[in-house]
Amino acid sequence: MAGATAAELRAWLRLQTAFTDDETVTAELLLGLAQGVIEEEAGQPLASSTDTVVLDGPTEDSSPYQTAVRSPRLVLPRWPVTAVHTVTEDGEELVHGRDADYTWSASGIITRRGACWPSGDQAVEVVYTGGFLVLPTGLKRIQLRLAAAGWSNPELLASESLGDHSRSFAAELLGMELTKADQRVIGAYRART
Repeated sequence: MAGATAAELRAWLRLQTAFTDDETVTAELLLGLAQGVIEEEAGQPLASSTDTVVLDGPTEDSSPYQTAVRSPRLVLPRWPVTAVHTVTEDGEELVHGRDADYTWSASGIITRRGACWPSGDQAVEVVYTGGFLVLPTGLKRIQLRLAAAGWSNPELLASESLGDHSRSFAAELLGMELTKADQRVIGAYRART
């Protein structure tokens, strides 16, 4: 996935000189750690990949007074979805299309045409591609800010006094802490359960 680059981190930090090879390695490490913080908050990998998932058949509550009923909709855990390669229901491979067995949307919903998904455990296997080829701008901004925090305080120094020289260090991950605003932005990309 095309997230922020070392050159973009250098620009974010407003450094005039090019990174050395060692600084580039450090910048790429910090950018990767920052992406990990974002993905942990989102609850899903954000880079595009092809995955195989085995899902339980869905149920919907039709009202608070009735028992669950079967549903024609199945929600994939990762999104956005860019391709659905195969869908297998109870061992039988289904055919994609409006006049066939199922359709799918980029939001990660697979709709069973003219039927409902079975409600049993591990009834549906889906091979699909989900995630981003390019990190969305809001997430890239957070990635750069988190990596810059790590770059600016590599020793994890939390405080320092000059009289009798006292230092204390933070145990947090290089100062890569998400703000409430960051959490709201990342929340829009959260995995579905």
